[in-house]
Amino acid sequence: MYYSIKGLVLNAKIQGEHDKLITVYSYEWGKIQAVVPSAKKIAAKLSSATEPLTESEFMVFGSYPVLRPKITGANIIENNTKIKTDFKRNLYALYAAEVSDKIAPFNLENTVKYNLIVRIWQILSVCKYPKRALTAFVLRFLKLSGYAFSDYLKNNNVFAGIGIEKTVKRLSNCSGDNIDMLEEIEEEKTAMTKRIIFRIIYGVPR
Repeated sequence: MYYSIKGLVLNAKIQGEHDKLITVYSYEWGKIQAVVPSAKKIAAKLSSATEPLTESEFMVFGSYPVLRPKITGANIIENNTKIKTDFKRNLYALYAAEVSDKIAPFNLENTVKYNLIVRIWQILSVCKYPKRALTAFVLRFLKLSGYAFSDYLKNNNVFAGIGIEKTVKRLSNCSGDNIDMLEEIEEEKTAMTKRIIFRIIYGVPR
């Protein structure tokens, strides 16, 4: 059967000689993996619509739920060009996509998470403090996934320092529109908070 879904491309890799395997956080189905036939060919019309950090509307073929449906058509909704053309912002946006992929389970729809990913990509394209925005996003995504960072510190008797815990609390409750207004938050504490979070998620410092 054919389905039309809206999705955010989190990552992509080559599969076979010309095909591409992409991980998509879809609005309707949650996280899925899908095969894009011949997407690595130079003139492939599906290539740009299936690049990481792109929001697209996909036509997919397969029976749902299916492990890897086939994408037969795609239209770009938002290309996020401002992010893709800025090395630093692109890196932070890819971090956000990587965390989303790492934490989110397959085939579990969550429109709040979908909109949160969309929002962080929008914020990263214009904000003054992209590292701060990324850290706030990860804290929120963790909380939505049942892994509130403040609860982790408490349950594991971890003391990160009063300054770090205050930073975590403020960033966790900060909306994207206000991320640049928290002038009194030291960027050093934001960086330390980010390192602790990524060490927990990946087991190594980031």
